[in-house]
Amino acid sequence: MFSRRLLQLAAAGATVAAGLGPAAPATASVRYDPEAKSGFAGAADVRKAFGWSDAVLAARAGRLVFDHGFWTEDAYSVSCGKGFFPVRHQREFGRLELADAVVRESRRGAPSGYDRGSRLVGFRITGPYAGVSGTSVPPSVGQPCPQPRGARITRAKLVSSTTGWSLTVSFGTATKVLRTGR
Repeated sequence: MFSRRLLQLAAAGATVAAGLGPAAPATASVRYDPEAKSGFAGAADVRKAFGWSDAVLAARAGRLVFDHGFWTEDAYSVSCGKGFFPVRHQREFGRLELADAVVRESRRGAPSGYDRGSRLVGFRITGPYAGVSGTSVPPSVGQPCPQPRGARITRAKLVSSTTGWSLTVSFGTATKVLRTGR
């Protein structure tokens, strides 16, 4: 029971990391410090990522969610008796929800305090306020082999590790990558 739950968590983490890792960033002009988890995403960058107009972005600005995703992927060489084959393993994965503030600029001659009198400039990202992360068990001797069925791993060797991160913005079920790095 425990190992089945662990495999489910590992699969979920791999799914999260796979969804975050290969996506191309919308633009390189977003300023983001992955160590501090803070920065600035311009309105034009977010609008372009979703393909929205200025009016649509302005209407949805308060419901956007910014996230910092991170992962560590290991590459193993595994044997189940005959020959070696590569195995990719999502060792560490997670996501932090980031606090943000909508930044507006007053238009000349507009009354202060009214959104209609201001232009949406972007989003100041100020750091994480919630998150989830996990780890999973790497392939090792004695564990079930992916193939052939019923076989056990006889050798496993770590070949390399890669770490990465991404800054994403979401609205409902749509998620767009703004920046990514390793």
